[in-house]
Amino acid sequence: MYQQQNSILRESILIINDNPKSLKLLTELLSVQGYKVQIATSGKEALENIHFEPPALILLEVKMPEMDGYQICEYLKIDKQTANIPVVFISALDGVMDKVKAFTVGGVDYITKPFELIEILARIENQLRLRSLQQQLQQQNALLQLLLKVTHAISEASDIESALEVTLAEVCQTMNWDFGEAWIPNQETTMLKFSRGWYSSNSNNGTLPVTLKFRQQHQIITFSSQQSLLQRVWKSQQTEWVKDISQEKESVLIGFQVAEKIGIKSALGIPIILGKQVLAILVFFQKSSQILEQNSIQLVNAVATQLGGLIQRKKSELALKKANQNLKRIASFDSLTSLANRRTFDEYFHQKWEQLKQEKKYLSLIICDVDYFKYYNDCYGHPEGDQCLKKVAQAISKVAKLSTDLVCRYGGEEFGVILPNTNIEEALRRAELIRKEIKILQIPHACSKVSPYVTVSLGVSSVIPTLQLSARTLLIDADRALYQAKEQGRDCVIVHRINYVC
Repeated sequence: MYQQQNSILRESILIINDNPKSLKLLTELLSVQGYKVQIATSGKEALENIHFEPPALILLEVKMPEMDGYQICEYLKIDKQTANIPVVFISALDGVMDKVKAFTVGGVDYITKPFELIEILARIENQLRLRSLQQQLQQQNALLQLLLKVTHAISEASDIESALEVTLAEVCQTMNWDFGEAWIPNQETTMLKFSRGWYSSNSNNGTLPVTLKFRQQHQIITFSSQQSLLQRVWKSQQTEWVKDISQEKESVLIGFQVAEKIGIKSALGIPIILGKQVLAILVFFQKSSQILEQNSIQLVNAVATQLGGLIQRKKSELALKKANQNLKRIASFDSLTSLANRRTFDEYFHQKWEQLKQEKKYLSLIICDVDYFKYYNDCYGHPEGDQCLKKVAQAISKVAKLSTDLVCRYGGEEFGVILPNTNIEEALRRAELIRKEIKILQIPHACSKVSPYVTVSLGVSSVIPTLQLSARTLLIDADRALYQAKEQGRDCVIVHRINYVC
């Protein structure tokens, strides 16, 4: 029995499956782990209800009535609201083309039945971690875009007032706020308001009516004994959100008559600090009194920091670069074997296909499958199975020595090797080297029907790409060769020669 890791409700997962037994098993497994489980027993039901409470991830059965899993996934990816939800396929179909189709329609993973519960949990958690990184990257990109705009505006501005004026407009537009104003401390007891800015994204020309458009205005206030928003922000040097501006006693802010006229409800005060000194205070207003999101607070604080001498700019760029590198690494490599993953394989394969089509040179492909690997897992367990795949991956990598060669984990126990500028004879020689390298490892496999040690079957294809050929042709022919290798007893290499006029 798996025990819940914590008492906090985790992400929501939608299971689309018409099998009551599978639904019960998956629901119990995920619920115990703290996930909120949603259920749909048909594609129609899933597509009709998914917008009410979009899940963080979808577990999708391939074989479904009326609409199969592939069709459901295609509909999900067309819809902008559901396109980014990761879809993990679950199916008893374990053919290569079944898996290829799943990834082609937008799936991020493919689990074959019968499955281990611990494997499903691991795959789900991996996809959720990846999704979280992607969301963080999007937030950081949005933040950086605003910071770059503000930085450019400041560099082009002739003085501090012009810089803050443009900043008010940029922040209001980006955050969809209605009004902004800036205040500069003049001395310990007074504060100068040098400008008042208006913005509305709902009107035709991007501003409020002419009578309330942006205009310069200077005004001095003296702090009284009352704790106004400006005074609190100035003293605390902390951002403060006021949900109901009518409760503020300091009437200089925006002017209550104006606020009432345009329906301003809430305000956000942000200090611009350099060192320990408040250089200015920005105040933004909204027509609604809703709770301010944490992301919005972080965003405006970042802008304030930018205005305080651009101190954090380099740090933000480095953080974004690191997040980009981490996301690229996760998205490009298989975590178990450290080889390139299927996504990288597809991108590189099509890139080389187009390149060699122009150069009129050979492109060869090897697809390798570990013989009776399911029996290996059943016999020795999945942890040992993982170790076996790592050793096989290392052995295959020894044969791919050229910088242009690419070895990847094609899926499950399958590996792919892309060999640019390599003819069929050389590709066959490399495939035989791979087969021999695996045998040299002498990894015990008592449940194999071929050998007492782990062996592999390999399919090889090669062609000079042309306008008349599709890149898919080379993949299909390598897969056919692999199938023939299995049919002929496994632990062998079969070449499928493509007889096309190039």
